[in-house]
Amino acid sequence: MSPALSPLAPVHAVLIAGMHRISFAEPWDEAAMAGLLAMPGAFGLLAADEAPLGFILCRMAADEAEVLTLLVLPPYRRSGLGGRLLAAACAQAASAGAARMFLEVAADNAAGLALYAARGFLPVGRRPRYYGGRIDALILEKYLGNIIPAAG
Repeated sequence: MSPALSPLAPVHAVLIAGMHRISFAEPWDEAAMAGLLAMPGAFGLLAADEAPLGFILCRMAADEAEVLTLLVLPPYRRSGLGGRLLAAACAQAASAGAARMFLEVAADNAAGLALYAARGFLPVGRRPRYYGGRIDALILEKYLGNIIPAAG
């Protein structure tokens, strides 16, 4: 059975903060998650079957969307769930009028880079020493079909 995807809401702040703590060296706490979920334009999806498996949290402003965080808990990684969450968030953003989706990923995150490349994200920038003062962040972008990018 495929895990269900359901909308994130402020009530999920404690849950997703706990999941973030398991998955990231510099996790966002409950207050940060609650603040993000309450922002105008914020949206996300929780993947769960009998227990939570992962989530994606995004925000939209005008015709742009951004992935703020995406995670799949360790036992469920490499199952296709991250790609499913990403595809669903891109579809939701596109249906709300977003022309493109942005995200950032650590330059040394091979699994993340492979996931994003396979889903059509392309590098458009770099933030030197962004993570922990040591690791560059790559900024990636995907056009969602609502506009045609300008040539050259």
